[in-house]
Amino acid sequence: MDRSRLDGLVSSIAGRGQVEREPVFRELRELGLSPIEAIYVASRVLDLPLPEAKTAIYVSAAWRDQQEDWQRLQSGLEE
Repeated sequence: MDRSRLDGLVSSIAGRGQVEREPVFRELRELGLSPIEAIYVASRVLDLPLPEAKTAIYVSAAWRDQQEDWQRLQSGLEE
């Protein structure tokens, strides 16, 4: 994860002024960010704690199709 690149993206998106969750999530998906990168950027752009950003992305229309894969990955990490 290239934090410098992601921090630049945060500045770019936040610099637009008022931002809404779903358009941000959609843009991050369209940019090809990984879920971890998207959570990092969304948490900073939307001023959310990381757990809240993670939950919000899980249920967003832009990322909803990835939810099953994420749950499977997390289950594998817990075993």
